[in-house]
Formats: sequence, structure tokens, C-alpha cells
Amino acid sequence: MKKIRIGVDVGGTNTDICAIDEATGELMVYKLPSSLKDQSQAVVGGVKKIVEKYGLVYEEVDRFIHGTTVATNAILETRGARTALVTTKGFRDLLEIGRQKRPDLYDLQADKAPVLVPRNLRFELSERMNYRGKILDELKDEELLELVGRLKESHAEAVAVLFLNAYLNPENEARVKAVIEKHLPGIYISTSSEISNQFREFERLCGTVLNSFVGPEVKKYLDNLKHTLEQIGIKKVYINHSNGGLMSIKEASAYPIKTGLSGPAAGVIGVQYLMALIGVKNVITIDVGGTSTDISMIVDGIIESSKDKNISGYPVRIPSIDISTIGAGGGSIAWVDSGGILKVGPQSAGAEPGPACYNRGGEKAAITDARVVLGHLNNKELLNGQLPIDASLSFQAVETLSKKIGMNVEETARGIITVGNSNIVKEIKNVTVEKGYNPTDFALVAFGGAGPLHAAELMEELNMPMAIIPKAPGLLAAYGLLTEDMRRDFVQTNVMDLNHILFSAITDMYWRLEGEAESWFEKERIPEEERELAYYLDMRYKGQNYEIAVNFDKEIASMEQLKERFTETYLRLYAYSSADEIQIVNFGLSAIGHIAKPRTAREDYVGADSSGAVMGSRMVLMEDGSREKYLLYDREQLHCGNVVFGPAIVEQMDSTTIILKNQKAVVDEYFNMVITRTGGDSNE
Repeated sequence: MKKIRIGVDVGGTNTDICAIDEATGELMVYKLPSSLKDQSQAVVGGVKKIVEKYGLVYEEVDRFIHGTTVATNAILETRGARTALVTTKGFRDLLEIGRQKRPDLYDLQADKAPVLVPRNLRFELSERMNYRGKILDELKDEELLELVGRLKESHAEAVAVLFLNAYLNPENEARVKAVIEKHLPGIYISTSSEISNQFREFERLCGTVLNSFVGPEVKKYLDNLKHTLEQIGIKKVYINHSNGGLMSIKEASAYPIKTGLSGPAAGVIGVQYLMALIGVKNVITIDVGGTSTDISMIVDGIIESSKDKNISGYPVRIPSIDISTIGAGGGSIAWVDSGGILKVGPQSAGAEPGPACYNRGGEKAAITDARVVLGHLNNKELLNGQLPIDASLSFQAVETLSKKIGMNVEETARGIITVGNSNIVKEIKNVTVEKGYNPTDFALVAFGGAGPLHAAELMEELNMPMAIIPKAPGLLAAYGLLTEDMRRDFVQTNVMDLNHILFSAITDMYWRLEGEAESWFEKERIPEEERELAYYLDMRYKGQNYEIAVNFDKEIASMEQLKERFTETYLRLYAYSSADEIQIVNFGLSAIGHIAKPRTAREDYVGADSSGAVMGSRMVLMEDGSREKYLLYDREQLHCGNVVFGPAIVEQMDSTTIILKNQKAVVDEYFNMVITRTGGDSNE
């Protein structure tokens, strides 16, 4: 019997499904519109379609891996459970006080994110714990029983529990949770010590409240999905984590906040896996979809990570892949500001009504419409005929905009692309230069439905050495799910001055975290030979309020070596170091349960001749106003070693790639297209 692995990534526009035969590496793909009211309809429907299309049997599915946006959508739409908060006496209003930061420094009318727990649902208990985790005021039984009664009267569907300094000692939070579960068994409960063992109360509070706010809906969705899949014979179900790892469906139900931003994370994991195959270690990834562009970095083969995320205005402290998102996608709308300047995004036409050319009621010009006008995109259909295109509507939309800025239609379309690219370039520089990296030292890997359209242009503008387009760029997030390992991150705040501790104090802290990791390994039944532990420290100069992550590997065996590693990292980030005292703030440990990677299909060298993939040509508008003939290629007919010289356009079901004049694309053994400058080569 075959062993099939299926990955399903749900986006705002489409649901992407990738299946792979673990033995042969055969890749099977399917794409269908997302079912926005109930994601599981498209998920299960898509699985049935791919099983039918490729003649599979449900019992052959060895792993089902899912990236879901149910939690993220609920937060974005402030649509969640009626949530109550239980906190230390005196901290009832922390949700509203926050950090006293305005969303926009210069906009006095800017609103903060809505408070998800109304004041009448916030309850205080007179417990207290000091900064060392020692309980000063014990919880009182009568207060706990009174709390249960008030929660019952409030008709709360979920409860978030946060006590001051509970990240050092979870005893009081655990006691409250046990009492509530005993007397109100149907209620959903989150405690801050389960969500994050890091300091900074407001961020811990936000994460805990969000977890409870979306918990009932996510749990219901996952329970229904698990039940439906089991009915058709799929037993092993895993959910993607925003840290780029997998977790059991039970863990995802308990900690749904960890699924936020999991879709973009899966795409970066897929890039990491593919780049390891071809030996490319330094990469900037751009995932361009219908609404946004997600940018991340892989440095020396390791994905840049972050412990602080912001979801729709709510700060959350959970380990995750460091992804920067801007409103620049295929559906981003072009508009003119009060000064008559052309702008693009962040407003988006989304899936409904979509760009004007979709003929679904959209009237405003989007980046996709500009591409149609310029000739970059097929003006008849996309997605192998699943999405008809009406090019005349794109021309009408762009023409309406052109009249506002006094330019012709073609110039306006070119301007839309230029502005859109400039937005992405600016953010790439923010992501790289601010961390001490030079974009010219990195390869660009473009994916998402619209990423390959921008890749060649961005490569030139940033003077990058190459751009790489994976085999199925529009489905890379779903593919990335197939390559992920089980993973759980353990982080504990414990502020230590390096000048006042022995090196053994660090190893003692890790001994405790290793015990927690061991328990997780056992619970997930991960064999010993598949276990790995990775260590890091969050460090700073004493007196600073922000930390930097420092790898703590086997090469560090003394305090002096640790100080040197911190200084090296700090110098790279800020081109500056100090003789000030250094502190450890957080101890981090990543527990990884390796899953056998599926075999990746590869092809022997066929030859440079790509003429067999040519399927015609298209006239494309150039920057000087002239039109130039671009050869059209069918990507399915391109093989290892084939060379495509620009100007050319390569079309496939899930995306379109532009190759500019003086560029060429070479297909490698794993079917990636590697775009470089010709350097004097010729297609003649």
C-alpha cells in the first residue's frame, strides 16, 4: 500500500492542497476556492477531489497536515466567545491601559484595537506573588467559590486567567483553573502560565485573552474536522504552528493562538527544505498572495525567528517565524491621495469582488489589472481555465484611475507596478538592513500566486544575484506542511547578570526546560532517535528594555565565550558594542521531533533546449512605451537543464513567472527555475 502525505493550507482566496507519495516523491496538487463560512467544507472537499483525481485510497493517507486561519480570522473580525478575565486584584484594567502606545504616533484620532473583555466580565482575586515567584497572599476558598458563581451568572463561554508574576510560579493559576473546571465543566479556560512563561504582563495578558476568545470556535472546528476525516479513513491529523512546526490536534485545540500566521510559516519551511536540497543557505523569501506580501529570511540555513508578534493590534509573545507582512498583493487597489500621488494598497479587492478582470463586481484597478493591461498575465483565463479573465474590465478600471493623474492607461498600469514593487523593496530593506544584512548577499525565493510575477523585477531593483521560483509556487505553503517536523518551544524568563553567576547556573536552568521537553516527547510518542534539542538565550545590556536572541550551542562552554557570542550578535545588528554589564533575560529551548522527509522528485539533466515548452508569444508593454514580443512557455513542459532566455513569460496552473530581457532561467534537477542575469549569453 502507498504512503501518502497530504498538506492543506487555507487562504483568504483559495485552499491549496498538496499530496506526495512518500516512496516515489510524486507531487499531486489541487486548488479550489476557500469556503469562508466554514473552512472545513473546502478542506474536506479538496481532499476528496485530489483522492479522486489521482486514484488514491483514503487508507493510504499516512499523515494529514493542516494550516488553518480560523483563529486569525476570528481575531481580525473580533468574532469570538464571550470571554471573562480573572486577574490579580488591582489589575482589572490592564487590558485598556496597555502600554499607552498610540497605533499611529501622529494620528490623534487613531483607535486602539477593541478591548475583547468588557469591564463587567473582569474579576479580581486578592492573591499576590512577588517577583521571585514566592506566594505572598494565598488564594481564599470563599473567593474562589464566589468567583464560580459570578462566572456562571455572567454566561461567559471562555475564561482567561492571568496573575501577576505567574510566569515564575503557575500554582495559583492552576488552582483557579481546577476549581472552574470542576464547577463549570463546559467552559473554555486559558491560563497565562500555559501560554507564555515570559515576563511583561500586558503581552502575556493579550495572548491569554486571545487564546480564550478564539478557543471555543477553533476547538469546535478542529473537532468537526477530525471527526469528518476519521469517517473517511484519515486518522493521523496534525496542525501547523506559527513557529514552523507541527502539533497534535489536541494541543492546537488547547492553544489556538499558536496557529496564528501558520500559513505563511509553512511556506518559509518549504523554502528552507528546498534550498537545503540545492545548497543555497542565505535566502530572502517573498510570499505574494491576493492581499498581502509576507517577507522572511533564512540565514546560513536557519530561519530567522521572533518571540513577539502583533495580530490585528494585539501583541502576543509566542515563538514564531519572523515574518513581516505588508498590504501588497495581486488584489491591492491603486488609488490617488489628496496630493495627487499614486498609491497602491494596503486596501485590497480580496477574493470578493476581486480585481476588476475577475468580473465579480470589482471596479477599482488592482495590481492584477495592471498586469493584464501590460500583457504580463493571460488575458483570457487563469488557474488552467478555472478563473475566466475579462481584460476589457482591467482596461476600464485602469483608465478611470489614469484620468485622475493625467496619464494614459499604459503609463498608469506601469506606475501601479512600480509603486507596488517599491512597497515590497522598502519592506525587504527594513527586514534586512535593520538586522545588519545586505540584500545583495541573498538569493530571492518568490512564491505565492503572485510572487513569481514580481521576482525578476525585485531581483534587479535590489541587485540580488538570483531569484528562484519553486516548482509549485502558488502551492508552496501546502507543500511546506509536508516537510515539517513536530516542534514545541519552551521559554522561561529568569533575569541573570552574567557578572554575578556561574556558568553552571545556565546549565541548571536548561536542565529544568529539558525535563519539560522530555515530557512533551513522551506525550507525543516521539522515538528517542528522532528527538533534537536546540538552545538559545534572549540577552541585553543591563538597563535596556529589549533583548536580542543569541544561539547557545555546544561551542559555548564558558562565560567568556557567551559574552563574545552576544557581542558579535549585537555588533552585527547595531554596528556598536559596549563594556556595560550583560544580562540573560529568557532561556529558550526548542524540542523537535523529526519526521521522515518525503522523497522529493528529481530529474536527470535533459539539455538546454527549451523549445519544446514554447506555446506562443504575447506582446508586452515596455517602460519606454514600446511593445516587445515575449515568448510564452508551459512550465509543465520544462525539464532539468532547460534554459529560458528573457524576455519570456512562463505560465502554469498556480502562477505566472516573468523573465526580463538580459535574464535567463535555468531549470534545476528539482524543477526550480533559477533566474540570473545572462552576462553576455545569448538565445540565438
